[in-house]
Amino acid sequence: MSALFVWVLLTAAVQGSGQLEKSLQDFAAQIYSDYAAESFEAVYAVMHPSVKALVTEDEYTAFQQRQFSRLRLSISDVEVGEVKHNPRLPASLRAILPADAKEAVYGIEISYQASFVRGMRFTQRISKTVYAAMLDPHGHEPTMYLLWDPKSMEEEEQGNDSD
Repeated sequence: MSALFVWVLLTAAVQGSGQLEKSLQDFAAQIYSDYAAESFEAVYAVMHPSVKALVTEDEYTAFQQRQFSRLRLSISDVEVGEVKHNPRLPASLRAILPADAKEAVYGIEISYQASFVRGMRFTQRISKTVYAAMLDPHGHEPTMYLLWDPKSMEEEEQGNDSD
């Protein structure tokens, strides 16, 4: 195999992975743009089917509306960072994905400014990892899904009981 041929293959692979990373970053940025705009239906629309099997759209949107209202939450200055292929998922997300899942899993670093009221007004920079699953990541039209842990709804409901 010639050195030129190998170089062309490596260049194509790097360009392909750069496009994939950009697609994932755009996906995460759109999710947080929708979230900040309180477009919870749009966020739910990209949830993984396993998440949708556990939580209905009405339950999800009602939960997020309560959160934003109760905390007077606002999100701004969203920045998307590094993408990691096949990160170690939290146990709660591993439990959601089927054992025979064919999706590639990615962790996307994201940070944003959050303003909220919890007794007094707070503004802080939040950094976290958003997890996404993708079918056919190297195909012409890969399908991306948000992996979200519905247990946060249960935790919040339990927290409200003690308020």
